Amino acid sequence: MKEEHKMRYQAPKGMEDYYAEQKAVQQKIFNVFRDVATRYGYLEVDTPAMESFAILSAKSGEEIKQQIFMIEKRGSEELGLRFDLTVPITRMFVSRQKELVKPVKWFSIGPMWRYEAPQKGRLREFSQLSVEMFGSDRPEADAELLNLIIDIMKGLGLTDKDFFIKINNRKLLEGILLTAIKKEQLEEVTRVIDKKNKLTDEEFEQELLDLGLDNFKIQRIRHAIQFNGKPSKVLKEIRKHFADIPEETKAGITEMVNICSLVDERYVVLDLSVARGLAYYTGTVFEVFDKQEKFRSMAGGGRYDQMVELFGGEKCPATGFAIGEAVTTLVLKECNKLPEPELEPDYFIAIVSDDVRPDALKLAQKLRKKYKVDTDLMGRKLKKQFDYANSISAKKVIVVGPDEVKAKQFTVKDMKTGKEEKKKF
Repeated sequence: MKEEHKMRYQAPKGMEDYYAEQKAVQQKIFNVFRDVATRYGYLEVDTPAMESFAILSAKSGEEIKQQIFMIEKRGSEELGLRFDLTVPITRMFVSRQKELVKPVKWFSIGPMWRYEAPQKGRLREFSQLSVEMFGSDRPEADAELLNLIIDIMKGLGLTDKDFFIKINNRKLLEGILLTAIKKEQLEEVTRVIDKKNKLTDEEFEQELLDLGLDNFKIQRIRHAIQFNGKPSKVLKEIRKHFADIPEETKAGITEMVNICSLVDERYVVLDLSVARGLAYYTGTVFEVFDKQEKFRSMAGGGRYDQMVELFGGEKCPATGFAIGEAVTTLVLKECNKLPEPELEPDYFIAIVSDDVRPDALKLAQKLRKKYKVDTDLMGRKLKKQFDYANSISAKKVIVVGPDEVKAKQFTVKDMKTGKEEKKKF
């Protein structure tokens, strides 16, 4: 058979199969996501995997538009696979905006798709937790999201020695940038700043030169985004170095002060280089990293107060974030805090002979009301059944034979200690 005609058994590039062990770990992570979001009063929702391309691209920036997986056009509507959940959840909110009591607090967990170069922690199909809040413009709303993230990370076993949150404010960043560039250059310059950590200094400078900026303006930008550290200290430095900033920028500083006062500063760093590449952010923006910054961000989000109007809704403030499961899993593994899969059955029922098989299966059904139970479905000899029980790490084996059925008492063997006991069920 020619090579080109052979069936390929690998998953598509940038996408992964999840075998039982991986799926069990993923589910444990999702359970923490779901538990913490629910305890904060968020309700779980879901959206279709596909959305109108017009909706997906409305406020996404050119780079994201290029990454959308398009569905083959059928009829007049262009559809694409969702690249995040903020856009479809906002569309969902707008469709019932008038009847919903504010604030609306929703979360969703599901797969997303982006056509980008696969690398460690970055896939073309990936799962996220998305948490969105509509209706509140108060700093307490943004602080709640940051505290929710902190509690999720703690719920996964991480501490302030394992992760931290970089926070910024788009009003603050843009106000400072406007001392060096024109307003029409903001979106492209912000996009370059957002990927600064992925570029060498020379590449960063070249991208800004390609936008038509001269060396003086580039140095102003470099100076602006170097501020990084404890929020109270950085804000003091910004006030000293940028005394001529406009009122809207000062509002960004006030927002930062109010938000950071409600969050444990052990977990937070104010970093003016945090921009978030998506064009829809309007205020607070943040990203969550492992302490060594060995991996790309685990989570990111911010305020997007104009998106509801963009989708035809009434003016409504909104804020939210997403946590990526793939990078979070890498960080947990690096910190030796990855959850154990726990796939082993509580009991394996070994069947001595076919004449007691109906009794064995009845016992299995009875025990399954409370326990994870497996049994022989291959007609194996007793020794082979014990070998199989070992291979699936069964905690205990119950032997069902004619004598056990007659006495209504079964031999139960603890596979870890080897201890045997007689037990009635």
